[in-house]
Amino acid sequence: MSACKNSFFIPIDEIYLQFFYFFLKIKFIFAVRTNDDMQLNHISILNYKNIQEADLSLSPKLNCFIGSNGEGKTNILDAVYFLSFCKSANNSVDSQVIRHGDDFFVIQGQYVSEQDDAEDIYCGMKRGTKKRFRRNKKDYKKLSEHIGLIPLVMVSPDDAELISGGSEVRRKFMDVVISQYDREYLDALIRYNKALLQRNTLLKMEEEPDWTLVSLWEEQMAIEGDKISMQEPNLSRRSCLFFRSFINLYRQSTRLLNSNMFRTDREAICLM
Repeated sequence: MSACKNSFFIPIDEIYLQFFYFFLKIKFIFAVRTNDDMQLNHISILNYKNIQEADLSLSPKLNCFIGSNGEGKTNILDAVYFLSFCKSANNSVDSQVIRHGDDFFVIQGQYVSEQDDAEDIYCGMKRGTKKRFRRNKKDYKKLSEHIGLIPLVMVSPDDAELISGGSEVRRKFMDVVISQYDREYLDALIRYNKALLQRNTLLKMEEEPDWTLVSLWEEQMAIEGDKISMQEPNLSRRSCLFFRSFINLYRQSTRLLNSNMFRTDREAICLM
């Protein structure tokens, strides 16, 4: 791993936790898979952020990276996140994740299901072109078709707003969770957000907006909003199951951090 030359990688087979965990003094970031159907066995990263090249075979359980600040540990997690969501967790402009001085980036992950079915996920992008996303060497027609294949949830230190912030922050977090296992919810959410953007664009125009168009977009928002609301009874039950699992993993991770395994002066990041 070129960007992490002073880091070292430890696969830990003895510990079975379904989570990613990053610990830096009082800060942490971790992500929880919503099911255990897909296991990342291998990831190749090329020219992604500060990582020039990384080629990692991963344990089916817990994997730990230890190194100094700025060596690319968090960017490894972000690359894994990219393979699930077709975008970076903390940068909405795809061209900005290309390593400085290079013209392209590539991330490729090899997954396997509990039934031993192999899944090869590829993402690549050249400057000035659209990113390409492939599943088993076949391009997606729409990137939204990929969402939910590899469920993932990431929580970073900045997400303290989930507790201290307003309801909009918490709703956005839940939208990310729910959209991965409910296709109808995701499709309705995409259409709702598109209609919302179009309506707001019209209202922000300097000249008088076309109120007929505004009404059409608001009607579309009402239709999609009703579809989203209709899913809420089932979503509440599923969300409770998710957060029970989430809390259990948090307790397990706390015990892990208190163990001798992480007695180090260097930063540690773990993924599972």
